[in-house]
Amino acid sequence: MKLVQIKPVTAFANGTRVEAVSFSVVSISDNLFDAVIFKYTLFDINGVWAGESTFELGGEKYADWDTTPEGAYQIVADAIGIEIVEVEASRMFEVA
Repeated sequence: MKLVQIKPVTAFANGTRVEAVSFSVVSISDNLFDAVIFKYTLFDINGVWAGESTFELGGEKYADWDTTPEGAYQIVADAIGIEIVEVEASRMFEVA
């Protein structure tokens, strides 16, 4: 799982307001034809869970997706209204 920095957003974790500063995206279902379901998870400054949900991409939007991890993160970020902090594209998914 790769955490990507985002501009801080308010999230609610277990009934408490927290500030999320990173998120991860994983594909939990992909029919390899016209639909994928992504699970995204928000994390606070300490890497502690701050909420999660799913986002479904289908139809024409699935066909337009470039199938890269970067593309998936950007699609989910745009859909849920968060902004990824600018990083060099080549470093976004660099293995440490």
